[in-house]
Amino acid sequence: MNHNLKWLNKIEKEIEEQSGDDLYYLIETMYKEQKMNFLQFIYDASRGFGCIIHEGLEYVLDQDLDESKEFDEVSFLVGDYESSTISPKKFVDLMQIISNSYIEAHPNEKDSIEFYMNKLRKRYSK
Repeated sequence: MNHNLKWLNKIEKEIEEQSGDDLYYLIETMYKEQKMNFLQFIYDASRGFGCIIHEGLEYVLDQDLDESKEFDEVSFLVGDYESSTISPKKFVDLMQIISNSYIEAHPNEKDSIEFYMNKLRKRYSK
């Protein structure tokens, strides 16, 4: 187990049980490949932007689309195809679980994570 990912590994089963397999895999890979940290990830998500970890691993939010008004699901692309989709509400619920675990392991980042989590919740509560 990667020491830097203990906060993520401890919620793996909970995330997977709630159809968050692809989100978990994406964040885990993001850390292993040192692409960005969780604070940057949640900041981008709170602004409606998904991310590309590498070719064949990404997720899409409303600002990634040409017609953001048509956004009704979070899409995960693993490999060459859409792997799964979840509702924006489910995405927010999963991000809350992940954020809580992250804050527990990184209490000094609590205010920032909670700030962006609130922005994320407001963005997708429509």
